Amino acid sequence: MRFLRKLNAILREIEEFVVAYGVITMAVLTIADVIGRNVFNHSLVFVPEITQFLIVFITFFGTSYAARNGRHIRMSALYDALSPSWQKAMLYITTSLTSIALFYMSYISAKYVLRVYSFNRVSSVLTIPLYLIWIWVPIGLLLAAIQYSLAFIKNIVEKEPWISFEQKAEYVDVGVGVEEMDRGRAVDRAGPAQVTQIAE
Repeated sequence: MRFLRKLNAILREIEEFVVAYGVITMAVLTIADVIGRNVFNHSLVFVPEITQFLIVFITFFGTSYAARNGRHIRMSALYDALSPSWQKAMLYITTSLTSIALFYMSYISAKYVLRVYSFNRVSSVLTIPLYLIWIWVPIGLLLAAIQYSLAFIKNIVEKEPWISFEQKAEYVDVGVGVEEMDRGRAVDRAGPAQVTQIAE
C-alpha cells in the first residue's frame, strides 16, 4: 500500500503541474495574441496551434486528475437506493469496468499514434511531429485507467466505499442550514416592508 501511495503522489504532482501551467500558458499566449492583433496589428501565427496542443494536454491529464479527486459526473440515483453492501459491490463494478475501458482506449489511441508516426505528419505552422502531441492522449488515458485501478484496490482494502484512491463515496455538505432555509421562505412570504426586519 505504501508503494501505491508513493505512485499516486508522483502522478498527482505530474497532473497538477501539466493542468495548472498548461492553463496559465494558454491564457498568457491568448492574451498576447489579442494584444498583438489589436494594438500592434500583428498576429502571433503560432498561438492557435500551441493552444490546440495545450488543450490536448489539459484535457487528458485533466481526465486523470478528475478521476483522482472523484470529480467526474455520477448518476447516483440507483447507487443511493442500494444498501451499503450493494453500494460497495457497485463501486467494484464501476471502477473495474471503467479502468478496463480506459486501458483499452489507451491501447487503441497508442496504435493511432504509431500510425501518425509512420506517416511522418507534422503540424502546419511549427512543423512539430504530430506524434509528439498525440502521444499524450494514450498517456492521459493510461493515467486515468491507473486511477480507477487504484480506486478498485482501495475498495478492496478499505471497508468504507471510495470513488477514487483519495475520495470517499460521500456527498459534500453545501453549507445551507435549516435556519438559512427558513429565512429564505420567510423572505418569499414577506412584503417589501418586512424584508428589512427579517434580514436584521
